[in-house]
Amino acid sequence: MSAKSDALERAVTDYIQARTALDSAPGARARALADRMFARVAALAAPRIRYFTRAYGLADVAEDAAQVCAIALHRAAERYDPARARFTTYVNWQLRAELQALRHRLHGDQRCAGRRQVAAILSLDALHDDGDDAWLVDPAAEAAAERGAADGLADRVADRLVEDWAGRRRAGLARASSDNRRVETRVAAEQTLVRGQLMMIDAVERLRESDRHVVRRAIADIVRHAGTATPG
Repeated sequence: MSAKSDALERAVTDYIQARTALDSAPGARARALADRMFARVAALAAPRIRYFTRAYGLADVAEDAAQVCAIALHRAAERYDPARARFTTYVNWQLRAELQALRHRLHGDQRCAGRRQVAAILSLDALHDDGDDAWLVDPAAEAAAERGAADGLADRVADRLVEDWAGRRRAGLARASSDNRRVETRVAAEQTLVRGQLMMIDAVERLRESDRHVVRRAIADIVRHAGTATPG
């Protein structure tokens, strides 16, 4: 996520906390804090609102668009559930629904011009009220994202370990040979072999004895140096 999206996420979290405090202990100070937190959310969402306003061809009625977006933003902040989605995703749906509805009210469905058709405006707010918005949530998304993050981290670690080993291997071979091209060719081939075995990519293939020897020595070297490495 971008820094702006993260800032918006923090701002709406602060607003939710301020609103919760207001609900539990109403007062002028609590109300002022909640209003200030919402103003921060609105300021961070303003570029997003301007973008969607232009995207929906409503720049000529920017004030009307700003009003419906303010309603959508307030509704999104009031109903936001962090356990279900990022706020940026949720508020985008709300803003788009309101702007689409405004465009239909002002200009009709331009895609259906010249045809006799009744356009039904699908409101995310209506879906939420009727309990029909569950399809927006992918129950497998979190697990898939975690698996992808774990796989990506494992790949990066493996790349770093093998790259460090290849550097040591290259230095050792260079001390015994002055043919730099031959050394680089050999290290590149061994690096590909070791990388595949380290991640079990080619484990089903039967290796030659010479290749098994290279892999065993490389992995032993990687383990030895990984245990003494300092975080970089």
